[in-house]
Amino acid sequence: MEVCVDSFESAQAAVQGGAQRIELCSSLDQGGLTPSIGLLRLIRRRLPFELQIFVMIRCRAGDFIYDDNELSVMEEEIRLFIESNQHVNGFVLGTLNPDGTIDIESLKRLVQPIPKDISLTFHRAFDFIPKWETGIDQLIELGFQRVLTSGQETNAYYGRRCLRQMISYAQNRIIILPGCGINVANLESILRETGAKEFHSSARIRKQSKMLYKNVRKKISINGLNNNHGDDEEDSAMQVTDREKVKLMMDIYRKVFCK
Repeated sequence: MEVCVDSFESAQAAVQGGAQRIELCSSLDQGGLTPSIGLLRLIRRRLPFELQIFVMIRCRAGDFIYDDNELSVMEEEIRLFIESNQHVNGFVLGTLNPDGTIDIESLKRLVQPIPKDISLTFHRAFDFIPKWETGIDQLIELGFQRVLTSGQETNAYYGRRCLRQMISYAQNRIIILPGCGINVANLESILRETGAKEFHSSARIRKQSKMLYKNVRKKISINGLNNNHGDDEEDSAMQVTDREKVKLMMDIYRKVFCK
């Protein structure tokens, strides 16, 4: 189980629930962006060293078509993480051309400085490409170990038929990592119907803010947007990984694979 997290609290909950790998991000509400080195260092200092950490490299929200400046930003982020000596186990990244195909040259530019012993995952930009068979072959040639995908559907449960086809096509040359919308209710079906050996989930719950004072100006928003609905609690709530959800999903995984 790989748990995507964007805070120390979530990383700790993932470990307490039994996860052995996290995808470290910021801004999961925007699909996940590059995290801070400060967060990585705190996790390495306070959580077991055996925890595998895959770092998201994505400089902004939106599409996956990047100009030279944006690529330079991501190159610098990769360099800083490598030079931080915080034992990064993997990087998660992806680039596309306007026609939806994988931007091979930009991807080569980003992965070139990454040591060979650091794993590479192509993120869910994969779900926007027109020919996934070609994409799998290209990523194998580039040295990627994983593809994070929902089977090109809105979530992995709806995409489970395509995920099975991807896994069959990959023939153990690359790991197909189902992700998006995986939860306690659908995990067993996804594992059994796709044949996936790994999966990706946030296992999150909604956490209420501890803020007691309520500003009477209802349209002020923490997130910098107009709060027209006037719901302070909704605006200040957070999404965090839940230890019990992780435990339950780990139990389901063992039920399927560890009979």
